[in-house]
Amino acid sequence: MLIDRLSVENTGAKIFETVAGNFPLASASDEFYFFPQVQSNRPKRKRWDSFTEDTISDVIKKLAVNVRKLDILTPKDSESELTDLETRIDLSLLKRITRTLIEQLTEVRAWETQPTWHLTIACVGMAQAMGSRDPAAKHEQAKELPVFFDQAGLALRQVPVLFRELGLEMVAATREYLVLLEQRVPEVKAALVALDRFEEKVRQVTTRSNFLLPAELLERIVRFHLNCNASLQDMNQELDQEIQEMQVTIKDLIGSSTSDLCRCRSKAFDKIPLPEADSNGLLGVYRKEVRRLAEHCLANELVSRDIYHACPVRVEPVPSFLSAIRTASSYSISPRYPPTGGVFYIINANDPAEARKGYQREYRILSAHETYPGHHLLDSLRWSLKRPIRRGIEQPLYYEGWACFAEEIMHQTGYFTTSSDRLLLARRRLWRAIRGKVDLGLQTGAMDLKMAASYLSKAGIRIKDAISAARKYTLNPGYQLCYTIGLRRFLDLFQRYGQQNLKDFVAVVLSQGEIDFQDLNLIL
Repeated sequence: MLIDRLSVENTGAKIFETVAGNFPLASASDEFYFFPQVQSNRPKRKRWDSFTEDTISDVIKKLAVNVRKLDILTPKDSESELTDLETRIDLSLLKRITRTLIEQLTEVRAWETQPTWHLTIACVGMAQAMGSRDPAAKHEQAKELPVFFDQAGLALRQVPVLFRELGLEMVAATREYLVLLEQRVPEVKAALVALDRFEEKVRQVTTRSNFLLPAELLERIVRFHLNCNASLQDMNQELDQEIQEMQVTIKDLIGSSTSDLCRCRSKAFDKIPLPEADSNGLLGVYRKEVRRLAEHCLANELVSRDIYHACPVRVEPVPSFLSAIRTASSYSISPRYPPTGGVFYIINANDPAEARKGYQREYRILSAHETYPGHHLLDSLRWSLKRPIRRGIEQPLYYEGWACFAEEIMHQTGYFTTSSDRLLLARRRLWRAIRGKVDLGLQTGAMDLKMAASYLSKAGIRIKDAISAARKYTLNPGYQLCYTIGLRRFLDLFQRYGQQNLKDFVAVVLSQGEIDFQDLNLIL
């Protein structure tokens, strides 16, 4: 039996419309990985996401009906070889991400325990409205924001103490953001009053000391939702292996025979010069670097001139209205077919002190990670795909893994060539693996926040920053694994299929969208 491609795509369209119609902001944002990045065909149907019990129940029922339709379309094992592979991949991908969303909505239910969930949506919603071409959008969005805040307060229950603290901190940042908007959007005044009511709800909500998910649910999130396809024990072992390999690499690069690798690594890192900023400051540094990266990728045929011109990347400072949700330099693209461009946001771009911070030594590698051939190239081609199901699906393991692999590509193609480059590449890999260990340690209860911060500080991060990072990792179980595990998945595929022809390997990988690794293996 051949699967009818049109039936799969029609079912996918119904799933996407259900999600986008009820959660227009979560599904149009890249802040919530388990929501497909889709927009409603009736975009003004609802301006704010609804996390009421009636809405959640209705959405789950509709999604479950469509999953059953997909099950009916799924070929039996004896028939699978007769089925078009690309359509079979679409079907499998659609089933998995829909089941993931159902489990997030029925079991994880983060909107009940995380005040930051609602505040993030509030910031995303206003940020999107402020960037809209419709001059009325920001006023209409702000007018309905008080109702959203009041519903958010009613949704909270049994909030972990840590999540309440993080929520109260984000309330302050959100208030600063809305105050900035008030002059241009007078309707924000009522929203600020509603934010005060929400803050009071957060202060009074019933709390619990423990933020841990049930062990079985955590395992399912890592194995299936994040698509690591392995147990927590396997993940820990792979992270340990990465840490050991990178420590050996760093020791060889710095020629250290001492056991105090941390101190020697820090001294070697401090010798690497910071970027020289011109009159345009950090923006000038990053814009020049992105141009050089693009030219290198064009010369090595990793990107076509058509996509380069059709979907450019802009380098911009993080605007004030995004400051509550953007705490580091990052990349973003609007969910649109065909794509029209993305933005590489530079944190504190106009602050002269930012250019002197130690992490700026990594600016060339960071730019490759975020733009060419990293996130921007991946997203540009994903949003250019003819197959609609794959355009809106972003999988953290693939997304973060590819951007980390993009750094290795630039080493493979002779862009990063010096010993300093290799030291920075290895240091970034070590740092990500340590973050993964902390994430798992916190989520399984093997580490408390103090132990996690201490573990992070040994990797060279200041203790104050380590505490801040560890606290935030708790909100998104398993996500920090995706950088190291995703990179190692791509390295494994490259060693088997791409060493003789990197250009063709990249072309095949980027032509698929963010499919499951086992299916990418079949394609390769």
